[in-house]
Amino acid sequence: MIIEEVGLSDVKKIAEMELKYIYHPYSEAVLTEMLKNPNCLALKAVEDGELVGYISGQFVIDEFNINNVVVRENFRRRGYAESLLNKVIEYCTKEKTHKLYLEVAQTNDAAIKLYQKLGFNFSYERKHYYGGQSALVLVKTL
Repeated sequence: MIIEEVGLSDVKKIAEMELKYIYHPYSEAVLTEMLKNPNCLALKAVEDGELVGYISGQFVIDEFNINNVVVRENFRRRGYAESLLNKVIEYCTKEKTHKLYLEVAQTNDAAIKLYQKLGFNFSYERKHYYGGQSALVLVKTL
């Protein structure tokens, strides 16, 4: 597995993943603008030349807000999401970021367990954020 920064040439594939796996997907145009933002960090996991996952987020003063963590369905439960998250945590630690935030659907047990394993804790709930289900906002203090 290789983890590296997302480039503009990856936008189309990431937009396809967004459409397939994300409740409120980003368009190619939004992803392109996000990648041009100097406060954005986007990393991808590549296996045998294939983009299998990515993570994106942005810095706001001394905090980092994780927008999305996505791994293709047939590559899940192999450590890709954990590796992407660890790389972001490592980067944020170097940048002296104090807190990381993310939202997760309350029914996404696998993701919640992973986030808790990595030190994220419950902060608050956003009711009906994903249609009929709530989002849990989790925070990790560095």
